[in-house]
Amino acid sequence: MIPKGAFLSTDEACAEGELDASDLEEVKQALIGSGHLVIPEELLMNSYDGVAHLRFHGSGEPDWWDRFFGSF
Repeated sequence: MIPKGAFLSTDEACAEGELDASDLEEVKQALIGSGHLVIPEELLMNSYDGVAHLRFHGSGEPDWWDRFFGSF
C-alpha cells in the first residue's frame, strides 16, 4: 500500500489505517534490540528551555526537536 501523505504522529497514521500498529511495534523492538532508545516524535514537540543553537533565524520558542535537530 502507498501512504496517502504526511501524518502528525504515528497514532494519526494508525488511526487512518496507513500504519499497522503491529508493524510499528516490530520496528520498535528491532531498534531496542539493537541498543537504540525509541522516543515518540510527539515528545520532541514539547518546549525546551535550554540553549538551542541550531534554531533557524531564532524565531519562536525552541522545542526538543530544535535541541537535537534544529529547524530548517
